[in-house]
Amino acid sequence: MTMSLSNSLKGSVATLLVALLAAAASTLCCLGPLLYLVFGISAAGLTGIPALSWLQLPMVVLSVGLMLRGFWRLYLSPRPVCVNVVSRRVLLWLYWLSVPLLLALMTYPYVLPWLWELME
Repeated sequence: MTMSLSNSLKGSVATLLVALLAAAASTLCCLGPLLYLVFGISAAGLTGIPALSWLQLPMVVLSVGLMLRGFWRLYLSPRPVCVNVVSRRVLLWLYWLSVPLLLALMTYPYVLPWLWELME
């Protein structure tokens, strides 16, 4: 019984982490210009990053799918997530704290140019 409880917890946390990682990976194409603007990093070392722009859509789809799976496991699953190390409340907090981070990582390539245009 405890083996399935720990597997359930590990699966939920792993789903959240992979969704956040996928959202971060979906922004790799825009990472170079962002780092250049924020930290003044030379663009010479970042010339290969725009070649990864084809990964953006699959990573966005993966991260949204994993977040939906996490929502389903937390709220809609006939077998609710049972925890023994971390409480359900902590899992819910982690989920809802990761949603805005995920949205920020997925939308900043589109929102940032719009914000720069408004500031000019």
